[in-house]
Amino acid sequence: LRSCRLSEMEERLKEFAIKLSLVPIPPPGQLHLMFTLRPLTIILPSREDKNLPAVDLDLHLPFLCFRPQQLLLVLSCLLQEQQVVLFSADWARLTLIAESLLIFLQVRYQNPLTWQHPYVPVLARGMLDFLMAPTAFLMGCHLSHFAEVATETDDLILVNIDDGSISTSLSDAIDIPEIPVAAADYFIQRIQSLQIHFDLDQYHSASCMDINEQRVQRRTWQHKLNHKIQNIAVELLVNIFRDVISHLNYEHRVFHSEEFLKTREPEEQLFYRT
Repeated sequence: LRSCRLSEMEERLKEFAIKLSLVPIPPPGQLHLMFTLRPLTIILPSREDKNLPAVDLDLHLPFLCFRPQQLLLVLSCLLQEQQVVLFSADWARLTLIAESLLIFLQVRYQNPLTWQHPYVPVLARGMLDFLMAPTAFLMGCHLSHFAEVATETDDLILVNIDDGSISTSLSDAIDIPEIPVAAADYFIQRIQSLQIHFDLDQYHSASCMDINEQRVQRRTWQHKLNHKIQNIAVELLVNIFRDVISHLNYEHRVFHSEEFLKTREPEEQLFYRT
């Protein structure tokens, strides 16, 4: 505006305001928006912390596929970096559940846990050889390949989303250390306190006849429910690892693992050692 004559200032302001009103707000997540209104370059940050993933999934759906105890077993396998394969006859369900599992493990508050291994939520028939990889992974296959994968590959954790069952390629029993009891029990208690059915949660409300208002109500309900589930997932990880900080030597960047293990219950030590 300093370069404008007084008579031009109002027009320049109008032009600036019109251009600015056409700029979309960036969605939650890591996307920032940069644009130029000469001579200015303007950056609009996301509305939320850039380190948080943008979540537009219905995070309660895994609890409709699995009991909390089963879901904890799958999370335990991922925390211990096992080879996990998801199966479903519905291709979309594979991605939905896989994404939700990773969100549960690396949700809010800049959680230091991230999945460092191969991640392929939908594996094509011609790519089943990937399941022979000698590293931990999380992959998804169509249910029609279940028998083939189970018989040809050892040491896999097989998760059937459609019937909520978990087995290994060697047997139906899962010989994987479970999440410590106190943390697991609190997780189950918190999940069971949630109302994960929209209609049951809203039955006491006045009936809404406007379809757009119904959509807004559903989105608001889902956002609040997702937030609760993410907080419960964070609480689970905090309850598992809360005492780790007491055994860290920041000066020498050392974790005294043996000292930490001595403070754990005997039945929990294998989980923490793994």
